[in-house]
Amino acid sequence: MLVLVFGGRMYTTDVLAQYEVAGSLIGQRPFLTASGEHGWIVDGVRPGNFLPHSIGYSILLIPAAVSGAIFGLGAGKISTAVLNGGFSLILIGFMYAAARSKYGNVSVARLIVIAIGGMFLVYGRMPYDVTAAAAAVMAGFYFSRRDRTLIAGFCMGMAVLIRLDSLLLLPVFWNGWANARKLITGMAPFILIVASVNWYRFGSPLLDGHNQDPAMVLEPLRGGIAGLLLGPGKGLLYYAPLCVFALFFQKDWRLWTPFVLSLVLHGMLHDWSGGTGWGPRFLYTTLPFLLLPLVRKGTGGRLFWLIAALGILVCIPACWSNVNMLEQAAGPDLFDEYGRQAVLWDYSVFPLFTAFRNLGNGIPDMFGATAAVSIGISAWFGLLLQSTIALMLAGAGVFVMRKRTEVSEK
Repeated sequence: MLVLVFGGRMYTTDVLAQYEVAGSLIGQRPFLTASGEHGWIVDGVRPGNFLPHSIGYSILLIPAAVSGAIFGLGAGKISTAVLNGGFSLILIGFMYAAARSKYGNVSVARLIVIAIGGMFLVYGRMPYDVTAAAAAVMAGFYFSRRDRTLIAGFCMGMAVLIRLDSLLLLPVFWNGWANARKLITGMAPFILIVASVNWYRFGSPLLDGHNQDPAMVLEPLRGGIAGLLLGPGKGLLYYAPLCVFALFFQKDWRLWTPFVLSLVLHGMLHDWSGGTGWGPRFLYTTLPFLLLPLVRKGTGGRLFWLIAALGILVCIPACWSNVNMLEQAAGPDLFDEYGRQAVLWDYSVFPLFTAFRNLGNGIPDMFGATAAVSIGISAWFGLLLQSTIALMLAGAGVFVMRKRTEVSEK
């Protein structure tokens, strides 16, 4: 499915800026700096343009930066998208393994529809850092359930190195103080890297640049919580209704607490929307844990399948269009502008409706189509080729699963 909807783009200037920092790690520019032409840039204690982002995602993008250095920026963008697809696979794979460990009786079919309706497919296509962070935490959760707490700590530390707000997911690992000490030990090297990078860039281990970002100012009465849940621009109810449904079945406080913490913290930010994207991107890292009980067979009955179908339908336009571009076309990506507030609250410029209206217009924003057009052949030939490859991979996967089932039954 990820190959079927693969776009090969970066989609956002923030990711392009993080890609530039990856280039700085292989000597393409001054260490830890970006060009200043993309994304939000802040000042540091050293010359150059710095990002108010953790360094972990840029480290993961080093292979893409190498590809870009050899073959050009286009190759770097495609490689970034490929890497992100891999992170999405890691997330889904460890989610399945963790669900089997926790619940035993789980359904592959349910996992697939959850992966689509829970925005995994969308964010596997759009290479934001939230997918890599969620994958790292889910891997850590799986290892913690196998009593490999030190490895779980490594995974959690990597998630924090990617996104500092991954700390909100610490409750998923709680299993007493003895295990907490092991977890912290595993995280310690990554926390040290975070502190060192902060010191290098901003002169203090406790500063990461967000203090210079007006979007990160806490404003509790801004209405962000309502916007992240119910607002037409970013509301979870519209973009991932399965997640709202999961609230009625997630009984483990360790798995629903991160969602609540993320909702409250991000909902209090001045710009709680997180800029352009698809739905409530800031909540994304917590959603796989919220959705986990729905993987069990029979959970939610027939209503599960009805809401799952709705969630899949909602995500279709996000796999056809460049939804970031559509959202930017509907209003400026400046939170305090009237046009941006209209995108977030006014149903007349509802991004979901805009995306549906765009279905069928032009060529799909998929790699096969855009690559074919760029070399002067039919977009539909490129799409056919991409779809054929995806179907072949799916067929190979089904074949392998059946063989393994036959072996286990014997």
